[in-house]
Amino acid sequence: MKRKLLVAVPLLCVVALLAWILRPKHESLSDAYISERSVTLWSSIAQVREQLGVLLYGDHVDVLARHNENVKVRTAAGVVGWVDGRYLMDPDLWQRSAKLLKQASTIPVQARGRTKVPTNLRVKPGRNEPRLYQFARNAPLEIVGRATADWVQVSDEKETAGEPSETKKEDWFLIRGTATRPPGEGVVRNSAITNTTQPGDQSIPIAGWVIARFVSLDLPDAVREGTESANVRPLAWFELNRVTDGEGEHPQYLVAGARGPEGLPCDFTTLRVFTWNARKTRYETAFIDNNLCGTFPIRVGKDPKGQPEFRFHLVGEKGERDYRLIQTVVRRIKDETPAAPSKSEKPVPKRCSAPCPSRRKRQGKPQRQPISSRLRLPGSQ
Repeated sequence: MKRKLLVAVPLLCVVALLAWILRPKHESLSDAYISERSVTLWSSIAQVREQLGVLLYGDHVDVLARHNENVKVRTAAGVVGWVDGRYLMDPDLWQRSAKLLKQASTIPVQARGRTKVPTNLRVKPGRNEPRLYQFARNAPLEIVGRATADWVQVSDEKETAGEPSETKKEDWFLIRGTATRPPGEGVVRNSAITNTTQPGDQSIPIAGWVIARFVSLDLPDAVREGTESANVRPLAWFELNRVTDGEGEHPQYLVAGARGPEGLPCDFTTLRVFTWNARKTRYETAFIDNNLCGTFPIRVGKDPKGQPEFRFHLVGEKGERDYRLIQTVVRRIKDETPAAPSKSEKPVPKRCSAPCPSRRKRQGKPQRQPISSRLRLPGSQ
């Protein structure tokens, strides 16, 4: 009996040790972040499964296991379930996204618009770059920069129209937006589960690159009409100031645009200033410059007297070009010379209060005498 105990006890210890070593481990393989507006958390990967809840963009999870495209995760509340691995973002990409948001937050807004279709947000210009997020249709965006990239067709961004057939490059916008979910989306089936964020209670700022052709700009009427009549593709606009007349206040605008196809090396090639003519009750083009190769951002401010100013960089120039709007005249601040008038407005000749110098005889210069008076005839005194 003692011999049996001496044999059984060590065997039980060995079995217990093996069971402890081979126990199911809950250590995570890595961590990740949700990169979609909403991702369903499932109880298993079987066809018959239960929905545990919904995870939102930016939620942190621990990765426990992988099976094909499905990933087993543990939420911050400790609930374990399965999600689609395509909607997870690794920590390195999340850090790049945070760095890009910090960079974009310091740039002034150049334009505002909305997405025409569901639009992917990329970490860099290019359709093959890692995706950070996908905006829904009609999502508001703030545009802060522009770049170009080679055009390629990818499976998640197919276009039915508007493909750049004549050029191999396309425009991209650096934007700021909001990663959120409309209320009522992704209802949690089990009300006792509290590991997920409730619908509509999360709004996270986000930045990245989107295809410019997928964004519809929210242009003011004066800017839209002015650029359409000039056959200019608007890319940025700013309200310089407001003037008041009997009808109320009227904004005056600075507009940056371009002509021709996408993929140009310059962010903008033309500048225009639209001012309000109170006497004619209409907008007029007060300033045009079509010979530019400018880069964003354009910065707008005011001088100590409250007069609007704007400045920008040109490709190949070290310093900035500074301009000031004085009533309806745009001047270079550097040399204080008037900017070239627009073609639609003819320069008004200067009127003189006294007789103009060109119409007066020059003072102090002797008048020319007839030739006969200057010849001295013989015998004359």
